[in-house]
Amino acid sequence: MVPAGRRLTVEPNISVSGIAGRPMRIKSKVGSLIHRLLYVCIAAFLLVRASTIRTTGRRLIFCPTPIISNRYWVEALREGGEDAVTLMSGHYSVNRKEDFDLYYDDLVPNWIPMRSLRADLGPLFASLYVLREGSVMHIPYTGGPLGSTRLWRWESKLLKRAGVRVVVLPYGGDAYMYSQVIDTSLRQGLLLSYPAAARREPEIRKRIETWNLAADAVICGFMLDGMGRWDVPAPAPWCIDLQAWRPGPRRGRGDGMKGKVTIVHTPNHRGFKGTEFIVDAVDKLRSEGLLVELQLLERVPNEQVRTVFQQVDILVDQLIATAYAFSGIEGMASGLPVLANLENDAYTRLFRRWSYLQECPVVSTSPETAVRNLRLLITRPDLREMLGRAGRAYAEKYHSYEAARFLFGCVHDKILGRGEVDLMNIFHPLLGEYGSRLPRVEHPLQDSRLPEDLFQPAGSPL
Repeated sequence: MVPAGRRLTVEPNISVSGIAGRPMRIKSKVGSLIHRLLYVCIAAFLLVRASTIRTTGRRLIFCPTPIISNRYWVEALREGGEDAVTLMSGHYSVNRKEDFDLYYDDLVPNWIPMRSLRADLGPLFASLYVLREGSVMHIPYTGGPLGSTRLWRWESKLLKRAGVRVVVLPYGGDAYMYSQVIDTSLRQGLLLSYPAAARREPEIRKRIETWNLAADAVICGFMLDGMGRWDVPAPAPWCIDLQAWRPGPRRGRGDGMKGKVTIVHTPNHRGFKGTEFIVDAVDKLRSEGLLVELQLLERVPNEQVRTVFQQVDILVDQLIATAYAFSGIEGMASGLPVLANLENDAYTRLFRRWSYLQECPVVSTSPETAVRNLRLLITRPDLREMLGRAGRAYAEKYHSYEAARFLFGCVHDKILGRGEVDLMNIFHPLLGEYGSRLPRVEHPLQDSRLPEDLFQPAGSPL
């Protein structure tokens, strides 16, 4: 717009920016065109090359999402003599780059100098590596290296042609179809923490349908919503390094009156975990006069979390999603009493009947029972110690490297044709043989809930 009273004049386009800008734009377009041509040529070559590969590899490859469970699984398998490796697209800030073995960029030849082209070609060279070296690839529902490209639909076909087996291990955002989530509170928590995923449901559904058809095994844990298939009913198939995660040398004996009690919570997904209900519960307990402190560890490096867990008294894992999460396993391994939501029978009954959830000492807690359960644990250091010991025993039995080797050993034997294995019953309390390897984990909980008699004042009638 031209201000009133002023005459609009048109000057020749002789400015420095005009002269310099046009060649820069032309150069940018030429560079982009060269980039695309190179990508198409190399992609076509790699696709043809990939289609001719018949794997002779023996590697167990875990890729491509850099969650720390991949590292632990690989360490467990290596400890048992397997040739296992992590192959990641990148790494998160809470972890170190050296936590994982290989990255896509490591596999791109040095004769490709353009950084942007290397980034685009990384998934293709990573896929070639899997086809050449892999025996079994372990992935989420987003797929393997080709999952981030337009070639994702070809991935399962190439793997099958090459003879590479596939195990699917979902982690969250790759598999939740919000309209299929049974628990509407969980759906609300997902929408609070990850609203964009609701719009990606059609894409997520396509990936789930593709890999449920193509995968040799699926282990989905508590993520049962919309799942038409699972091959091993294990509530939490994760393992951790129990030498690194250990109880502190001395746990506090405060009871909230003569000594302070410290609660910790790791709220990386506040809506999903119900962080505001935990904060409110602690505030209410403080208003009752109890000496209690809450530490929130958000986006904190794993090493720092491990140190804090050795110094606090109680871990509240999550109150919305029905499950205990990775943080809960770390808390149990650290000898902490752990609170998490195990209320919804639609998710838990399966694992009580056909797996090991009845041995789990996690105290089932919802937003409505948080104050009551925390009050009891704060005022009863003896109960905290009992649950902490049971938690450590449970972690040693079901979330150790040995447990991971048993789980994946059974899966690999089955899908590689090394033996007949009834995967559906490997953790069955009656039919499975693993549960008897170590003593049953004893605790006072009844279907994960604190029994009512514990809430009665000393000497009062029940």
